[in-house]
Amino acid sequence: MNCNFVVFRTMPIIRFVREGRDVKCQFGENLREVALREGLELYGFKGKLGNCGGYGQCITCYVSVAEGQQDSLSPITDIEQTKLRGRPGNWRLACQAVVKTSAIVLTKPQSPPANVESLMDEALSKDLPK
Repeated sequence: MNCNFVVFRTMPIIRFVREGRDVKCQFGENLREVALREGLELYGFKGKLGNCGGYGQCITCYVSVAEGQQDSLSPITDIEQTKLRGRPGNWRLACQAVVKTSAIVLTKPQSPPANVESLMDEALSKDLPK
């Protein structure tokens, strides 16, 4: 018996909290590339001057992943293990993170906006497709 079937997967959505934007992307797409493609400000001042182009060396493309959503991105890489030592456990380098499912992220968590808690609460209150 020949069983042919197609599995349809919903495109993941990255909810960028600071920017107030939901962005569709492909499964397996690099998070840094998603942000840059959409024209989002991923880098702070120093990162704009000297980012490494996505190789995990400059550690300027920090993002914070909403609590409980770390599995939405690829596992933390060896580069991140080294470069993020001493940083919060939910921080990632966007250049090293690959999208698996929808996620909520805060860009530039090292300088959060004054209303970050209310922005995060609002972002978490709206459903995301799995």
